[in-house]
Amino acid sequence: MNQIGTGKQEVILIVDDNPTNIQVLSDLLKEYGFKVLVAKDGESCLQRLEKVRPDLILLDVLMPGIDGFETCRRLKASPGTKEIPVIFMTALADPVDKLKGLTIGAVDYITKPLQHEEAIARVNIHLQLRNLNKQLEEQNATLQQEIRSRKLAESALRLSEEKFAKAFRSSPIPITISTLSEGRFIEVNESFCTITGFSQSEIIGHTSAELNFWVKLDNHIQIIQLLREKGVVRNQELDYRIKSGEVKTVLFSAEIINYGGQDCLLAIPNDITERKKNQTAIAEANREIKRLTTLDSITQIANRHRFEEYLGQQWRKLVLEPNSLSLILCKLENFQHYNNTYGYAAANEFLRTIAQIISKVSDNSDNLAARYDSEEFAVILPNTRDSKAIKLANTIREEIKKLVHHTQLEANQQIALTIGTASIIPNGDSSPIETLIIPAKQVFSETY
Repeated sequence: MNQIGTGKQEVILIVDDNPTNIQVLSDLLKEYGFKVLVAKDGESCLQRLEKVRPDLILLDVLMPGIDGFETCRRLKASPGTKEIPVIFMTALADPVDKLKGLTIGAVDYITKPLQHEEAIARVNIHLQLRNLNKQLEEQNATLQQEIRSRKLAESALRLSEEKFAKAFRSSPIPITISTLSEGRFIEVNESFCTITGFSQSEIIGHTSAELNFWVKLDNHIQIIQLLREKGVVRNQELDYRIKSGEVKTVLFSAEIINYGGQDCLLAIPNDITERKKNQTAIAEANREIKRLTTLDSITQIANRHRFEEYLGQQWRKLVLEPNSLSLILCKLENFQHYNNTYGYAAANEFLRTIAQIISKVSDNSDNLAARYDSEEFAVILPNTRDSKAIKLANTIREEIKKLVHHTQLEANQQIALTIGTASIIPNGDSSPIETLIIPAKQVFSETY
């Protein structure tokens, strides 16, 4: 079901020229509670967006007429559509194509053929991120208004106590005045009463300690010390306990003023609890996006995207700091027979076990084990000579060999592992594809 929790049905626009892809993806999204709109090419997408504003667009890259890249570029150039998140759907494996899509404004990409769980997870994450950003923008606008109100209150104070009192009472931000000597409240406005849950009569004449406002008493002591040294405190983030016992996060500002002939403390504890929650949620969403874009959904080790990214990083590093870079490629032969015999769930569990073995054998802070293709795994080995790579490959072979005999399979259908290695000292005149990946595949040899 739709996991966003915004109280309304989220609208997804699918842009694809393939009727089968549209039907499969529409059924999946509707099953999870989304409303689905469809456009069959870039032109009809742009025309449709003149009348409707979806919450997210799933955009195919390769289409007749204007392709997905040009469609996205036009969307991001229009003020009315530039904020709609776009996720590319692509069968293109070249990282350059993926980088191009992200560069022109897409938030993510989904590789075809689609993994249903991954597609729904990415859609949910980006819808959640968009909603949280909207809330944060609204709260920032409110905060700016509150800042203007605070400046108005400060100006009113300088003009006259009468004008200050009027601004004080009507301000939408919480303001208090307390004696500097004892810290007893002598004035609080309605906004302060609203966020704390106390009435004015319950606050006036009492101290913040008596009302148990401070979650950490040390914070209060530090505030008073800073005020005595500098006369002013600005935007200190603190925990503030209200009448119900709930703890709120406040942005605390204060300064020493003369009020009624005595030194007093003018304080503004501005409630930013919801903003902090949204910032935390956005950070978690970004971490989830990072996880989705780097981990294979079935085996939970690095995916093809992360493999290509890390191989490129290590190649560039070892061009500058010359050392050996090695690669191990493993392929499960006859795996389709296993899948057909034991079923999808068992096949996935077998792949996870293989991934765990490869990860354990190659465990090193610099090494990276990845699922390279549906039935292929890879290990990137920086600063590793060919002899050590071959040794690790043999260890992987021996460990996996223990798993492969399956009584329900014919002899010619048993799973076999082919494995290849390649090593090179990277240089600027070649690429990892031609010097590592292709050679490793060419020396694939059946090990059992």
